[in-house]
Amino acid sequence: MKQLNWCWRLLATAFSFVLFALGALLLAILLAPLIRLLPWPEQRRRQLARRSIQRWVRFYVWIMCALGLLTVEFEGEAALSQSGVLVVANHPTLLDAILLMAVMPNATFIMKAAMARNPFTCWIVSLAGYIPNDEVGVELVEKAAAALRSGETLMIFPEGTRTDGDELKLKRGAANIALAAACPLLPVVIDCQPMTLRKGEPWYHIPPAKPHFSLRVLPLIALDEVVDKSQPPGLQARTLTAALRDVLQGRQG
Repeated sequence: MKQLNWCWRLLATAFSFVLFALGALLLAILLAPLIRLLPWPEQRRRQLARRSIQRWVRFYVWIMCALGLLTVEFEGEAALSQSGVLVVANHPTLLDAILLMAVMPNATFIMKAAMARNPFTCWIVSLAGYIPNDEVGVELVEKAAAALRSGETLMIFPEGTRTDGDELKLKRGAANIALAAACPLLPVVIDCQPMTLRKGEPWYHIPPAKPHFSLRVLPLIALDEVVDKSQPPGLQARTLTAALRDVLQGRQG
């Protein structure tokens, strides 16, 4: 029975990858042109694109759960709807962004640059106003900070890529954005047991049991509780990055 279950999950995983690509393609081919033609302000069209993405992704997660590929548990999900906050999370698996998109209908995501170049996703990513992470550092920080100052919720993985190993290696981009926007950070700790779809791991490496994803929203981190504003900006970013790493690593918070 264990072998049969493993074979089923292998086939269902292959199906889910194909389904995601087809769904993204349909959004790009059918939805994106229609939204662009609507005589609405850009912000309203962007919100429609994001809600459409969120509904598709939520349905996609439901399908994966129904197929027996995974289970998902959220703790503190309501806090993710706050405006003007920078949501930061660790990034253990390939599915992390999808799981967060499923519960964040109007957030600006800082996306992996490959998503903005992928023919399946580039149109809808552009229409939703997501920010690719390959922009020049200063431009990326300013664009992200401007979104936060306008009241949007911004989501970023401070590692910049999936976790490689047990120790989190955070870049300073998230700290620089929070400092530029003078906004609080909302940490989310993502755990997956048993682990699957890690960095460098092929999709067909199926874990021995169905993975369980746990996403736990922690209390807000206020800048004035962590950094000394009299210090140079570089030192402030370094201090905030270290504090954020400790929180996401479970050493405090």
